[in-house]
Amino acid sequence: MIFSKMKIFYLLFIYVITVHLSDYKQTNAEKCFKNINCDDFNLLIETTDVLIIDVRLFREFRKERITGAVLASGREALQQLLNEIDKNTRIMIYCEQGDRSSIASEIICKELKFKNVYNLEDGIIQWKMKGYPIDRKRINSHE
Repeated sequence: MIFSKMKIFYLLFIYVITVHLSDYKQTNAEKCFKNINCDDFNLLIETTDVLIIDVRLFREFRKERITGAVLASGREALQQLLNEIDKNTRIMIYCEQGDRSSIASEIICKELKFKNVYNLEDGIIQWKMKGYPIDRKRINSHE
């Protein structure tokens, strides 16, 4: 009986520590950029000077994109695009669901040292569901 209570206590302790460390890791990983919702993303686009970066694949980008976005899929493309840009430029970044752009946001702020990086939570899918503007002019070739 005592052994089973100790075992339960131990497992509970391990669980709490694991959850706490996972939250800590996630919080620290996101400190260099901000995850923001569609409303805030749109507000920044409409009220400030920004660079909007789409990190999806060309075949996704060519069909539809947030108006004014430029394509930079992959680390090398990001580096080329941002090489000559002021580190204080406000960078707005998105993908389909927010996963790829989260990784790209971390690269932009940690490796490329940009200070104002904003990732669109839930990506262009949520953007479209909310009815925000989409550029659907089809691009036929990779420019």
